Amino acid sequence: MKPKILITDSLFIFPEHEKMLTDAGYEIERLDKPEATEEELIEAVKGKVGYILGGTEKFTDKIIDAADSLKAIVFTGIGYKDFIPCYEYVTQKGIAIANTPDGPTHAVAEWAVTMALAMNRNIFDLGRAGEKKFMTSLGLEGQKIGIIGLGRIGKEITEMLKPFKTGEISYYSKNQKDVSGMRYSEMDELLKESDVIFLCVSKDAGNDFIDEKQLAQMKDGALLVSFMAEGIVNDQALVSELKKGRIRAVSDHPIHDESSKDLPMKTWYCSNGSNAFNTFTELKLTSDMATKSMLNILQTGKDKNRVN
Repeated sequence: MKPKILITDSLFIFPEHEKMLTDAGYEIERLDKPEATEEELIEAVKGKVGYILGGTEKFTDKIIDAADSLKAIVFTGIGYKDFIPCYEYVTQKGIAIANTPDGPTHAVAEWAVTMALAMNRNIFDLGRAGEKKFMTSLGLEGQKIGIIGLGRIGKEITEMLKPFKTGEISYYSKNQKDVSGMRYSEMDELLKESDVIFLCVSKDAGNDFIDEKQLAQMKDGALLVSFMAEGIVNDQALVSELKKGRIRAVSDHPIHDESSKDLPMKTWYCSNGSNAFNTFTELKLTSDMATKSMLNILQTGKDKNRVN
C-alpha cells in the first residue's frame, strides 16, 4: 500500500507536481476546499504521511492528535503560523513543518509597488470607481520611501522602485544590514520622514506592531502599504487615523470595521481578500517548491525550507 499525501484546496500543486509525487511512490488525496473545517481535516489527515496546506484552514490540536502517520506539513506560502497556530505542538509530536519563502516574493512586491503607484496617482478616484476628472497627483518620483522589515519582499520592493526615481530609501530592521543605496533608520525616524511606507514584517512582529503611537508619528499625507498578516496593524487605530484625513493606507486585507467603507478611496483602499501573492507564475513556483520540500523531508528528512 502506497503512503498517502493530503493536499487541500485546488490553487496549488499543478498536475506536473502531482506527477512528481506519484512517480516518487506516493498516493495523493485532495480535499478540494479552500477552508476545510476541523472535522473534515480530522478525517482527511488520518493515515497521511504528508500534508500540503494549500487552503486557508487552521490546523488545530485536535487535527494533530488525529494525524496518526503524519511526518511533514508543507505550507504554500511564508506565514505558516497564521494557519498552524499550534506549530510548537506540531514539532513536539515530531512532525516537520516547511514553507515556501521564495514563492510569493515577486508577486507580493509587485502588488505593493502597484498599489503605491495607484494611490499616489489617484487611479481609483480618477477612474470609473471614483467621481473625479482631474487631480494633481504625487507619483513616486522624489518620494521618500521607508521599508519596515528588510527580508525577501522588502529587498524585492527596493529593486522594483529603482526605475521610478524615488527619493531616499530608508529601512528599519531588527538587525542592520549592509545594503547598497539604502540608509538604516530607527523606526520612529523612518515613520516621521517617509512619504511612502512599505510594511514588510512577518507575523513574528506580533499583533498591533503598528498601533496608535506609530500611526501618529507618520507625516501628513504619508501612505502606508500593508500586505502581510492581519493583526500586525491595529485596525481600530488605523481607521481612527484615516478618518482624520491626515494619512492614507492601502492593504491586502479588509478592515473589519463597517465605518471604513465611508472613507474616500484617495484615503483608504483594500482588497476584499488577500490576493497579493496570487499570480499564475508565483502559484506555479510555489507549487514546485512545496512539492520538492515535501519529497525532501519524507525521503531525506532534510529541506532548506524547513522551519523547525
